[in-house]
Amino acid sequence: MTRIVNVETRPYRSQLREEQAEETRARILDATLRVMAGGIATVSIPAVAREAGVSVPTIYRHFGTKRDLMAALHPYLMRRAGFDQFVPPRSIDELPGAVRSLFERLDATDELAWAAMASPAAEEARTIHMPGRLEMCRRIAATIEPALAKADRERIARLLLVLVSSSSLRVWRDHLGGSVDEAADDIDWVIQAAIAASRPKGRR
Repeated sequence: MTRIVNVETRPYRSQLREEQAEETRARILDATLRVMAGGIATVSIPAVAREAGVSVPTIYRHFGTKRDLMAALHPYLMRRAGFDQFVPPRSIDELPGAVRSLFERLDATDELAWAAMASPAAEEARTIHMPGRLEMCRRIAATIEPALAKADRERIARLLLVLVSSSSLRVWRDHLGGSVDEAADDIDWVIQAAIAASRPKGRR
């Protein structure tokens, strides 16, 4: 009589396979940036597949939908530029240094990424990630000035979102001829003024 023994099986994991999958994902994301950098209005999966040298099914295997692909772009760019190492300010005194750190990372972003994010096709990626970026600014506003009313903190968060965007840095750098330090000082001045205006008269 044969006895069937229940043996607990563990899911098979191959480090090599995971590394290959990550390399393929990066290859597809780089190809997406190159397609976007061409100034197109919208990204097509076949165009990305041709640029990456992979099949269309391969893209859908790594990114279930086109939206998933576009959603992966922003975190990928953030890692490339070192934004995953960014430490948010814990007080109003730390704000200038944090802004300077953000802008230094933006300033070091490669030209391919700049061209891709300046293209009309980048609007889809921005729309997907805007809620997350606004939420980060809300957390910063609540941390640096927790005593403000919620509506005022929301206003500060929106100001931060606009002022620390890549397009703002381009205006300071390319059109005003300003440095990263000058941009950081200007943003700190604006936020400090907005916070002071939001405080009750006795605390200004």
